Amino acid sequence: MYKSIIHILSTAVLVTLLLGCDGVSENPKQAFHQVSEVPIDLGVFSSHADLVAFVAQGTLNIAKTDGSGVLAQFKLNETKVTDIAISQDNRLLAASFTTYVVVWDLVDKVRLGQFDVSGESEFAKTSKIAIYANPMQLLVGMTDGTISVIDFENKLTKRIKYHDARVSFLELGTQRQLILSAGHDGVVNILNASTLQPTFEHRLSKRVTSVAYNLSQNLLFASDALNEQIILRPFSSERALIKLAYRERFRWFRAAAFSPDGQYLATGSSKSWWTLWDVNTGQEIDAYGIQAATSTALIVDMHINRERKLVTLNSDGIIEYWDINILKNLTR
Repeated sequence: MYKSIIHILSTAVLVTLLLGCDGVSENPKQAFHQVSEVPIDLGVFSSHADLVAFVAQGTLNIAKTDGSGVLAQFKLNETKVTDIAISQDNRLLAASFTTYVVVWDLVDKVRLGQFDVSGESEFAKTSKIAIYANPMQLLVGMTDGTISVIDFENKLTKRIKYHDARVSFLELGTQRQLILSAGHDGVVNILNASTLQPTFEHRLSKRVTSVAYNLSQNLLFASDALNEQIILRPFSSERALIKLAYRERFRWFRAAAFSPDGQYLATGSSKSWWTLWDVNTGQEIDAYGIQAATSTALIVDMHINRERKLVTLNSDGIIEYWDINILKNLTR
């Protein structure tokens, strides 16, 4: 099912979409490979993008991002997976289903358990999860806006409701002191992880479709489903914001990532391309077409490392590499 690295000489197997169209540039490195021969339903990178987890044809797969091998495969009894997550140390894998979450140990390749979750509404279903190890913690967001924080070490579960609709983003900050959440109610929250009290809130006009953060650089990006895409500095007294600037009436953003130095923002669109932005000005640097095997391919996750290398995963199961240091010097 898996392929080794495919370079530009193998492009006869794939179709590169949108290249040559106005406003979309090529990847000058053309480095990519395909981890799935069929479209994937969900896909996420690990915190350092050295691993990728994805669901395809009822199987949850864990593979190395560089294409060097598959670590594990888990056959799913239930095909409707609402979200997947990998712990920051690559030890734990979690998958959420309608009303429960399953956790696996990736080192021993064993299933640790199944955990039932619920919201305030009896009809609530899981929508977003995050998993952490040492000590083990699980965050679960629900379609009614409820968030559960499960502390396995202390056998404690806290449940809060700061959203009035589906939770679409949920993560702990780097030091586990903060909880970041966003929802279809348009609210973006930062909560104190101990007290669960809000320390920051911003409300967008429409439902939140993508969030990225770099708290070490005091940066938070949020996008709604219409035309509000903003960069915030949540811990600044002025609470200034920068709006992304583009010519169209609106854009849809499905994924986003900041560079660790806080200079660049990458966003994935609802089509087969992504955009690089200058964080300080909100100006578009350029847009780039992705490698794709179908006409409906789009980016499902993205990550930028300290060397400003971007890695993207699209719905066709293709991982592609981009060097921002090169791209920023090739603007049209």
